Amino acid sequence: MMNILRAMVFGSGHDLSPDEAVSAINAGAPVIDVREPQEFAGGAIAGSTNVPLGRIQQQGLAALRDAGIDTNATTLLLVCRSGARSGSACLSLREALGSRAKNLTGGVMAWGSRGLPLTPGGRPQR
Repeated sequence: MMNILRAMVFGSGHDLSPDEAVSAINAGAPVIDVREPQEFAGGAIAGSTNVPLGRIQQQGLAALRDAGIDTNATTLLLVCRSGARSGSACLSLREALGSRAKNLTGGVMAWGSRGLPLTPGGRPQR
């Protein structure tokens, strides 16, 4: 049921598996972690930038630009703990970014479950 609802909200192609996310990152996609700073500090994808969901909901694309993120990138990967908040962030940015905003399915929990590394904070918010 959740996958059906997610498909209705995001359409197809807006979610990336951890393996697909690795490919996107290797191709230069910036990683935006939408968790709160204390969650981010506990373990994040290396090189990711922390821009909490609340800032994105309030400021939209300006929140990403203010954090130094290249908003013209072909793909922007949004992540959180489980994929729910980053899915909301994708929805908030949909008008500005369209299908370029991608959600990490299962969030950093799925990332870690695949044995992919998490570091104590990627890059702090500015």
